[in-house]
Amino acid sequence: MLIRIRLGSFYSKCDESRLFDGFNGISAIRSIKGDGRDLLLDISIRDLSSDSMRELIVLLWRYRIPLSPFRPLAGNKRFDWLNNPKGVWYKSMFAGKEQTETQTGR
Repeated sequence: MLIRIRLGSFYSKCDESRLFDGFNGISAIRSIKGDGRDLLLDISIRDLSSDSMRELIVLLWRYRIPLSPFRPLAGNKRFDWLNNPKGVWYKSMFAGKEQTETQTGR
């Protein structure tokens, strides 16, 4: 699965390095490519465990990176827990979903 995320600003070179160290610590991430201010993460869904998904959420949350690109994973039975509106990730992951569903009649 190819995921595009938008990067914010880093406070230092070491801060940026810590983000990439975090990505490299998640074995399901096969590759990372830069595209302007965006990153393209190639993620093996088969190798992405619930624990590693939680680690990825925490990492992205720390850097205030929106989680909405990961919304499709909530449709996967293994990641059904992402649909819990009490989860700290929920608002970031599903921001604007209600408005979109209303506009499309879903």
